[in-house]
Amino acid sequence: MSKIINALVTPIDENNQIDYLELKRLLDLAKENCNDELVICSTTGEGPLLSLEDKISCFKFCLENTSLPCIYPISQISLNDAKKEINLVKDLNFDTYLIVTPFYVKPNQEGLFLYYKELAKYVFPKKIILYNVPSRTGVNINYFLIRKLIKSSKNIIGIKECSCDFNLIKLIKANYPNFKVYIGDDSYFYQGLEENVDGFISVISIYYGKLMKEIIEDYQIGFVNQINISYLKLVCEVIFQYTNPIGIKYLLSKKGYKSMNLLLPLTKINSISNTFDLL
Repeated sequence: MSKIINALVTPIDENNQIDYLELKRLLDLAKENCNDELVICSTTGEGPLLSLEDKISCFKFCLENTSLPCIYPISQISLNDAKKEINLVKDLNFDTYLIVTPFYVKPNQEGLFLYYKELAKYVFPKKIILYNVPSRTGVNINYFLIRKLIKSSKNIIGIKECSCDFNLIKLIKANYPNFKVYIGDDSYFYQGLEENVDGFISVISIYYGKLMKEIIEDYQIGFVNQINISYLKLVCEVIFQYTNPIGIKYLLSKKGYKSMNLLLPLTKINSISNTFDLL
């Protein structure tokens, strides 16, 4: 069955501090809503906006306060900074890193290959999921690079694919069926199911994981519940009107969760669309 991996939001109080009491509530909510694993302090968790000290503190808290496996994200530009961050967490009890392509510097495919190959060797035996999100980083991971990385590094085990290039996904699954492909854009959830992806690294699953799991189970027995599918599509349209994680934090605040503030330069929206009342 396709996994649901929640990209967890980080609750931020009025003093721009992590609210650990509310974080525990969110960990419990993620488990209650049928998530299989968690990514802590990635894009949705505002990891790039937290201090490294706060990011690691948040990750340690999550490891200690949930039974769900936690994935650690790396979003550094330089190889040396990535290694320095890895050194600070490598002895913690987790198995997998999610490593985004270096942003801003726009490396070519050979540069990306050498970057990931070196990090794979550095973190071994822990595993790596590649994080391909060209809309945020300015670079794209192509099929030939993935093929080289699969052959060169046994601990590069999958990709979070946010370009939603389904031709790429088809190529990967046809030629390397054991290489994990996770859809990183909830808007393509059902299309991902149809392409037999391995799972979803999801923003909305913190609140809608049960519904997503139900759709997956229905799909496996050949039943298409168009009402559930259409509702989930509506959820995505409403939440992703705004840069992530603005929408999901607003939704959680409406549902009674506290400390859904944002770290600058992200800000709350002055006028929220009343479409949230549909959710």
